[in-house]
Amino acid sequence: MRQVGLFAAVGAAVMSLAMAAPVSAAELLHNGSFESLGAGAIAEGWGGYTYYTDGTHTGGNVLLPDWTVQSGSVDLTNTASVWGPAAAGDYSLDINGWDAGVITQAFTTQAGHTYTVTFNYSRNPAGAPDPATADVTAGAGVFHVSAANNPGLFGTGGAMLWQTGSFTFVGTGHDTLTLAATVPGNGGVFFDNLSVSGAVPEPATWALMIGGFGMAGAMLRRRRLVPVAA
Repeated sequence: MRQVGLFAAVGAAVMSLAMAAPVSAAELLHNGSFESLGAGAIAEGWGGYTYYTDGTHTGGNVLLPDWTVQSGSVDLTNTASVWGPAAAGDYSLDINGWDAGVITQAFTTQAGHTYTVTFNYSRNPAGAPDPATADVTAGAGVFHVSAANNPGLFGTGGAMLWQTGSFTFVGTGHDTLTLAATVPGNGGVFFDNLSVSGAVPEPATWALMIGGFGMAGAMLRRRRLVPVAA
């Protein structure tokens, strides 16, 4: 019984230290700020980049790196234009290219763990439905974006303003982030600075836990080797 009590005490101490140890937010998304255009990307006549489902159309002859265009098309615009400034970096994405677009990115999660999706959103200042709408989904989580023609919230051409959206979802092991326009037409909700993250222990924390339980096992082995007095 004393051995069981010793193991429980050491285990509790190790877990307590692990819980107090720092954690890091593991970023699961790639090209979430749309700074990677793809090798050989060609700007269309209007000045930005359009990406289609097959990546073969004139002006959009490459795939959008790390993303899959599932339907329609999407545009990337430069911060130094009427579609700027971007929320982060030099480029941002209009989910309505020449028509309503849908893009996805798959990633690996740990089943049962909670993850957070964050992003910035605005609206096309050069013409978009009022309101421009889109959905951001991952797992069972969803954020319905509605961006009305409100300069106080979203700015004007060359002086775009950005809002922040976020939601959480529980990982299933293999999950997908989806951005989907929910209104037709050319011009809609803008997205930038997307992130999917979950808190995971730092490597030092795992080392602490493994070392602690190893120490507990060693102590129990030594106790079994101590001769018992007659």
